[in-house]
Amino acid sequence: MAPILIAMIASIFTISMVMHAHSSISTYAREAARGVAVGYMTVAEAKQFAETRARDDLRVVVSVNIVPATRGDQSRQDVIVTLSISTEEIAKITPFGNIILGGLSARAVMRSLIE
Repeated sequence: MAPILIAMIASIFTISMVMHAHSSISTYAREAARGVAVGYMTVAEAKQFAETRARDDLRVVVSVNIVPATRGDQSRQDVIVTLSISTEEIAKITPFGNIILGGLSARAVMRSLIE
């Protein structure tokens, strides 16, 4: 009975830590996208913000991809921010994180207010 109980507790812990990490990177992506869309952050500042927050809060390295809006182009008015955590980095968060194949990613899209 004890091995089953230990496996259940480890699974619950792993799932909760992965959900926390996903929630966090979703928030960082949204904040970075808003900063670039509204204009109070440059693309470089938004990238640094997301990387720093993930490193400080989650103790992992994230991959940040930012596609800024293009001024004057009606088809490219959205700022798109994607944050990704690799499987190896998830394993730093929780011992069983390496079972999350493909890692975690979060994407935020904001309409740019800068004309």
